Amino acid sequence: MTNRTNNPKLSAYALLSSLLILALSACGSNDAPLQNLHTAEPIPWEACDLSTFPGELSGALEPLGDRLECATLRAPLDWDVPQRGEIDLGVLRVRAANQEKRQGAIFVNPGGPGGDGYDFGALIGLLFAQGGGAAPDLVAQVSDRYDVVGFSPRGVGRSTQLTCQSNQTFPETRLYTDRSLDNVLALLRTGLLKATACLRNPLTRSINTEQTVRDMDFIRERLGDEKLNYLGYSYGSWLGAWYASTFPERAGNIVLDANLDFSGTIQESFALQPLGFQRAFEAVALPYAARANEVLQLGSSAEEVGRVYEALPVTLKEALLDLDGEMGIIQDLFDSGAVDDIAVDLVAAQGIGEILASSDPLSPEDYDAFREQVASYTYSDNAGLNAVALEAAAALAERYIDLLGPSERVALEPSDAVFNAVKCNDTPWIRGARYYIEEGNRQNAVYPLLGGDITEQSCAFWTPPTADKPDVPANLPPLLLVQTGFDAPTPVEGALNSFEVLPGAKLVYVENELSHTAFPYGTACVDATVLAHLLDGALPGEDVTSCEALPLPGESQVFPPGGVPSFGDQSLSVQATETPEPNPMVDLVHEMVRNAAYGD
Repeated sequence: MTNRTNNPKLSAYALLSSLLILALSACGSNDAPLQNLHTAEPIPWEACDLSTFPGELSGALEPLGDRLECATLRAPLDWDVPQRGEIDLGVLRVRAANQEKRQGAIFVNPGGPGGDGYDFGALIGLLFAQGGGAAPDLVAQVSDRYDVVGFSPRGVGRSTQLTCQSNQTFPETRLYTDRSLDNVLALLRTGLLKATACLRNPLTRSINTEQTVRDMDFIRERLGDEKLNYLGYSYGSWLGAWYASTFPERAGNIVLDANLDFSGTIQESFALQPLGFQRAFEAVALPYAARANEVLQLGSSAEEVGRVYEALPVTLKEALLDLDGEMGIIQDLFDSGAVDDIAVDLVAAQGIGEILASSDPLSPEDYDAFREQVASYTYSDNAGLNAVALEAAAALAERYIDLLGPSERVALEPSDAVFNAVKCNDTPWIRGARYYIEEGNRQNAVYPLLGGDITEQSCAFWTPPTADKPDVPANLPPLLLVQTGFDAPTPVEGALNSFEVLPGAKLVYVENELSHTAFPYGTACVDATVLAHLLDGALPGEDVTSCEALPLPGESQVFPPGGVPSFGDQSLSVQATETPEPNPMVDLVHEMVRNAAYGD
């Protein structure tokens, strides 16, 4: 039997865990007197400044005219202890086009946690106002009768912002597939530094789903509405289910798209992600590349294409995944429309791997020569593929060089700070280093794309949760869940667990779809069902509505990869489905959801 006191690994882990006690002892509070809230007063709406919206959205919003309104509300920092002070809540609405027929407001949230629903509300309101799509009559009625309300959840955007900073520097880490002692300790310390920096900010303990749900109900009350209708994506599904469980008598027509597992803790829900990403990569992205082997030349089977990825140097793999950015495999697995980008990135990475194999390890004085080699390399004999691979290789080379640079100071911007605060404050997490080492080792062996990342978990070093997750009440109104089969960040297993515990819920299921979130999908099966529920609470007759998936880019039929739950008899492999007309605003909806889920 190993003597633990003489085991250098365990001693190092124990030392790291003990540092938390000292780190958290500096956390304090900054109480302030509460001003009068005047909750009965209507919201003081005023014209929005279009210049504050993202460029692509800013000009598109002009046709909304005076339907678009903005406001800032004051709310308690802590709804249970209002004496602690106040925060700002940024709120926006797109008013119902026909005020005489107004039936209420639809609140929207793009997910995260840490996603900003303010701009997202303007976008959804605009999309409804534009009409068209797969169910034009229904979308026109929704726009006529409902306001769309977007808000910045506490901690982000136009609300009081949370940041997590310290004077310390993150340690140098390698990709979490490296399970050496040095790298595991560096991963653990990264999680500890994030936790310590966030817990030093007294605002952190009031950033959780319970407080955000109370904010939503406060906004509902100021609107003068009896019910809160809702469209939430990803983490927004967790937020919506929490609201409905807290205030079942006030919950109206609620749609939850891309579902976290609400049946248990948020740790249990996030624990499904390594499975989701590995399955999406192996069952969708790799077979897609294999079907295009005549052009790509990566391999004629998923296994052969997978070996191209596995053969890459570890730091190049890390650059290819782009864990903290928006151009790599992990981000592309959020969107079936980007599966071809994964294939092109693999072609580019294979070429860069060959360049690196033929040279000594890079030092700063070699970077320019490396860039020149990357820019002059032939990635494919196919001229068209070579052109796009050159662009992908240039971006990949820059990410690779960045990974060789110095470590950064500990500084989490609001989206990342709120992401950490909500997930760690909402429900209990297993604490201490040992579990995250062992679980990281286990998941890395089974799900090498993302599994070992758990060792960097900040919640391992957090204080107990500051929220109290409600039980699902028996009088919960029936909710409409929407889910894709190969959703990577919110796998279908979690959606089915939620489906089981939410009484009366109905499920719209797009079995062979990769994308994270579906609505708006461009087919009546999905879109008309969602819009009908938002309009008047209509629900499908069947518990599960199975909808056909759309083909992947460049393909005219759906190739069902299998390996996910199936409902009903569908022969999708022989069905050609017409692809919807492109709509930049629909694309932007899904882009905002992806960015919110990715902490961007």
